[in-house]
Amino acid sequence: MEKVLEFRNTNFAYNGTNAFNDFNLEIETGEIVTMIGTSGSGKSTLLKMLCHKLPNASVYYKGLKIGSYDIETLKREIVVVFDSKIVNTSLKEEVLMYLKKLSFDAKEIEERYKEVEALFSLDTFIKKDIVRLSKEQEMLIKLLRYMIICPNILAIDNLISCLSPRIKKRVFAYVKKHHITLLNVTTNLEDALYGNRLCVLDNFVLILEGNTLSVLKTDTLLKRLGFKLPMTVELSIELNHYDVLKTIYTDKDKLVGALWK
Repeated sequence: MEKVLEFRNTNFAYNGTNAFNDFNLEIETGEIVTMIGTSGSGKSTLLKMLCHKLPNASVYYKGLKIGSYDIETLKREIVVVFDSKIVNTSLKEEVLMYLKKLSFDAKEIEERYKEVEALFSLDTFIKKDIVRLSKEQEMLIKLLRYMIICPNILAIDNLISCLSPRIKKRVFAYVKKHHITLLNVTTNLEDALYGNRLCVLDNFVLILEGNTLSVLKTDTLLKRLGFKLPMTVELSIELNHYDVLKTIYTDKDKLVGALWK
């Protein structure tokens, strides 16, 4: 796979403190990368560089400096999702808002809407008043208005953690189906189980990076940083210590099945 996104020797400081110093990160096409870190560790700073809210001369997209692309191309190909207000009174119009702003044709807009409507059962709440939405429904609408664009790179700032496991599975299924490279910034380690790589930031330093399961096995350090391991993974690690199991499981049903053998 080719590198689609790179932070190359990134240096950035807030008021001379809390700085990235020669920070490097590479993400390959089609990867689902989870990034965790405590508050103020630099996660959102990286996302702000992606969407031009902060200087990004050291950020590369497909081998070229991100600033060398025209803004209209980047709007379609790199999308960063922060928690922002719903602005339309019609939830359907909210979901379709950016497709229309980017001038997708009417037929494609309708086809894309039908797909997400079926996958996420939007018909059960799409006609609700915004104030009557559940927290999960609200976050899903905020995600869908960007996901439906199917950009090459989708970066999400701590929204997925608000969703139920059932809806999360559908979000990640959609991402994989449309070959979207995902950078999921979160404080919930459970979300890491849906991705293939896990990055851990602490005080603007990438202290851990690798295959999701291999990083989760570094449980002592993660706990020291204040993160709670997914229950299935934590139990598997404990049982490995006592030689009850030889494998670390991420799926609860598979763990139960192994214990019954």
